[in-house]
Amino acid sequence: MKGRVEQLDGLRGIFSVLVIAHHHNAFKDHYLYNNFFVINASLFVDFFFVLSGFVIALNYVGRIHTQRDFFQFLKKRFIRLYPLLFYTEVIFVMANLLGDQSSMKNVGSLGLSYYFFTAFDALTFMGSTPIFGSWISNNYPSWSISAEMISYVVFGLVILLLPRFKYLAFVLITILSAIFIYARGEYLLAYDYGFVRGLLCFCLGIFTHFILARKTFQLTALEVPFLIVLLAAMYFVHHWQLNLCKLIFPPLFAAGIIIFASSKGTIKQMLSSRPFQYLGKISYSIYLNHALVLIFVNVVLFRFIKSQPTDLMIAISLLSSILLTIIYSHFTYEFVEMRFGKFLKDKLS
Repeated sequence: MKGRVEQLDGLRGIFSVLVIAHHHNAFKDHYLYNNFFVINASLFVDFFFVLSGFVIALNYVGRIHTQRDFFQFLKKRFIRLYPLLFYTEVIFVMANLLGDQSSMKNVGSLGLSYYFFTAFDALTFMGSTPIFGSWISNNYPSWSISAEMISYVVFGLVILLLPRFKYLAFVLITILSAIFIYARGEYLLAYDYGFVRGLLCFCLGIFTHFILARKTFQLTALEVPFLIVLLAAMYFVHHWQLNLCKLIFPPLFAAGIIIFASSKGTIKQMLSSRPFQYLGKISYSIYLNHALVLIFVNVVLFRFIKSQPTDLMIAISLLSSILLTIIYSHFTYEFVEMRFGKFLKDKLS
């Protein structure tokens, strides 16, 4: 199997847009948010973790043999994640400081010290741990980038130190993570122990690669049934408020990766098309940019212009937030992710 699977990139792009809809929650009682699908769209973050585990295992499971290999691996992951993380944190701090002086701000000034500590938490990749406190980051989706980086470190250490027993170690990590989540009584961990949730999903992505590396499937017929099962699971956990039952979603996403990586159907062809591939390419930017764009759009529409929150205006707010996030993300992908990333690569090589 090659180092990337196009249809999975397409899925990642779609899910990154759906996360925007989930965070478009200024009007929580409106039907565009208050429905089982959008409310639970935060679960697509778990798909990102599972897919990341799959892709990292696909590209690195047999390539980390020495300490040099380990640090080279981490350097590449750092260069991939850090430029946009740093940029978005700086932009958020600047926006918050400006917002503190604005009459349109609806909460009291949190102050420079708060913004500094939350930025420090995020930029040290500790935003999904309680090490520096359980801060809600300035750019609140960025906790998952912390969980991602921690998963990379754990993956690299296991491959380096336990090459013969790596899969046994990943099984143990998965079991311990699930036990921890169950003991906490909360699946949607984020700013305190979100890295545990990330590790659970990441390990399932590794097992997904293990399966696909050893057996070829033809699962085109399961494309639509998988989507139906996914929607049904989202409905039932929402309808009956089954918090811990959300533990089913990481293995469900792992199954989805196996299905779409082994499919040649219509949905696979759609996901491999240029528009969805482009969404997948800029999905990291979409994910880290969307919170700021959502705030900006709602401030302009409902505070500056003073529009009434009618059905039409809320729909315009959502659609314009998605469109502006995609446009903005095109530029941050080109100029921050790629160019700043190349600058870091040249400096650290």
